[in-house]
Amino acid sequence: MPATDPTTIALTGQLPFILSTGAILALPLSYLLLRLYRRALLKGMNRSGEKTGRGRETARAEQAEAAPTPAGEFRLTVLDASSSAGREGAGPLLRRARSSPWRAGLVYGAGAAAFAAIMAFSFLRSSNTEFLPLRYLILFWVYTWPLVLTLSLVAATRRRTKLLLAAAHGVVFVALGAAVLARSPDSSIGQLAVLWLSTNLPPTLLLLVFLIRKVRAVGPLVVTFMVMALTGSNLLLSVLDRHQGLLRSVADVGFSLGLGGTAVFWALNLIGFLLFAVLGWFALQWVRRRYLAKGTNDQSLILDALWLLFGITYSIGLVFEGAIWILSGLAAFGAYKATVLAGFRMGVVDAPSRSARLLVLRVFSLGKRSEELFDAVTRHWRYLGDVRLISGPDLAATTVEPHEFLDFLSGRLDRQFIDGTEALEQRIKELDTRPDFDGRFRVNDFFCHDDTWQMTLGRLVGTSDMVLMDLRGFSPQNAGCAYELHELVNTAPLERVVIAMDATTDAGFLERTLRDAWAAMPPDSPNRSAKAEAHIVRLPPSAEQGLVALLELLCTAAESTDA
Repeated sequence: MPATDPTTIALTGQLPFILSTGAILALPLSYLLLRLYRRALLKGMNRSGEKTGRGRETARAEQAEAAPTPAGEFRLTVLDASSSAGREGAGPLLRRARSSPWRAGLVYGAGAAAFAAIMAFSFLRSSNTEFLPLRYLILFWVYTWPLVLTLSLVAATRRRTKLLLAAAHGVVFVALGAAVLARSPDSSIGQLAVLWLSTNLPPTLLLLVFLIRKVRAVGPLVVTFMVMALTGSNLLLSVLDRHQGLLRSVADVGFSLGLGGTAVFWALNLIGFLLFAVLGWFALQWVRRRYLAKGTNDQSLILDALWLLFGITYSIGLVFEGAIWILSGLAAFGAYKATVLAGFRMGVVDAPSRSARLLVLRVFSLGKRSEELFDAVTRHWRYLGDVRLISGPDLAATTVEPHEFLDFLSGRLDRQFIDGTEALEQRIKELDTRPDFDGRFRVNDFFCHDDTWQMTLGRLVGTSDMVLMDLRGFSPQNAGCAYELHELVNTAPLERVVIAMDATTDAGFLERTLRDAWAAMPPDSPNRSAKAEAHIVRLPPSAEQGLVALLELLCTAAESTDA
């Protein structure tokens, strides 16, 4: 097929342009939309509900006035995360939490092998290149590169681990390259370097655009919309270009409206963009329905976008040997998806016999630090049970779900907010507590008004197995966190509560707040008859370094409550 064939030109010129432009435009658009989403969230948080009654704070204060002084002594146990991890034998929950992401990684590794096998075969078959085992093997390994990005998203929490994954892939490639050079004098180091860079560097850079943590949650949705809209813009011009009579008629209409040639060109681009933007919106609604039906989840959306984009990008270079080879990327993606689904159905990542429900509380002003710790902890905990939290601007970009984001775009985010007891009870009934197809549980976030978050907190504390409270940066200015500490002492057995702190925490104020809460707890507090002991983990400056100790304490406490 000649290089000037319109189909070849479209697949090797227009398709890469659409993919790259869509990904690049999606980055600022995602930032903008998430900023507007945070603003809408803050606006809803600062409003009052319409159906609230007597506040829990008033009721608790009245109970505390009549409560007798607790007997016994309140103790604080502070563990240093940099030295406490691994002091005791790991329990089954901790072993499951630490191993499950990597067991899931094995499933994705099998999917990567199926993907790479098809792409390597397609490369050799499309170019009529002789099939040699070593040649096939090095191509196979080049096409497994997306697995490194996948494992970085699925299992690796520390930057060092991610770098080791990339280094390991590079070491194997160098070893295979050395074997090729020894067997084939015509090959060179430069050729091998160009092979890897030309194959993997462009899609990697493209993907990194929407895999940035701050836009990752909505990146695949925005990219999907932009790619479809840009496809419409290019498709309309391509159709008109092949039908010159129709193009002249359309141009005449534009000229009659007083438009010049350039204006007609951009008007046609805009019309095609808008027409396919409607299709893009319907595609997003389909994703929403799939998400609510548990056919997909936040992680699979990102990974599917990753592997599909790599598959399409890999197959573009094969189109010069025939347009049909563009389907090789889709076939490779299909093999990857089928292998992954089969792997999870086989129970490689088994569901726990009893889920461990985790409530996460935190100082909202932590921002990026809150995101990093939340992502690190939940990457492991979501294989043990679901995670609950009261939504705030700090984790808006991390926990936003497709249906919530689309409600925001539709101007219907208000319906997600809890405006009274009835709405809260309905939300509790609708909690998603079942694991997804990949063995991971979901994050259940609660949107609360200024006068409904306290009653929501009380219900969440009562329905959760464990509580993690991130009090880094805690000070007398954090009145909401002080109230949460009082609520925990009042209603949650303290053996189920783990508090994280660091050098930015006002330790003296934290201790005084806990002791004041203990002294004022009501008669029905579960801590009145039990030995009151608060568990605090002192995290190093990099919270990732203290992750093991934090997980160990959470899992040990969860196991002790089950005993």
